[in-house]
Amino acid sequence: MSVIKTNTDWEDSGFDCDHCGGEVSRRTDKETGLPDKVCFQCMQCGCQWTAAGSVQRVGHGRHCAKAARERAGTNPLTFLQSPRMRVLLSILLLLVLIRFGGFGVLRLLIPLALIGTIVYRIRRYGQERMWW
Repeated sequence: MSVIKTNTDWEDSGFDCDHCGGEVSRRTDKETGLPDKVCFQCMQCGCQWTAAGSVQRVGHGRHCAKAARERAGTNPLTFLQSPRMRVLLSILLLLVLIRFGGFGVLRLLIPLALIGTIVYRIRRYGQERMWW
């Protein structure tokens, strides 16, 4: 039976956290039989970054949550998360289908919409009842 030993080394990275201004240290996690894991961690708020500079874990400070929200706002697909945009795109898609498929497309879309609504409601009801 082998013994797994873990060790964490901390070194000053020379950087300050852009969220809270705390000291950022280079963290090296060593575990027996595994390659070393290196990341940068703020000693004050707990934010972690990879060696490439992307966020690995958001810290517990209020500045951290704000920075995470701002970072999420720069995502090019964020506009699709808006309910208004989804409705607008759905209406636009319906108009395109009617234009190029005629009103015969509605004969296919109405039953599909009803089936989709029923499946959605059953799924939500099952989640509320904790069936799955």
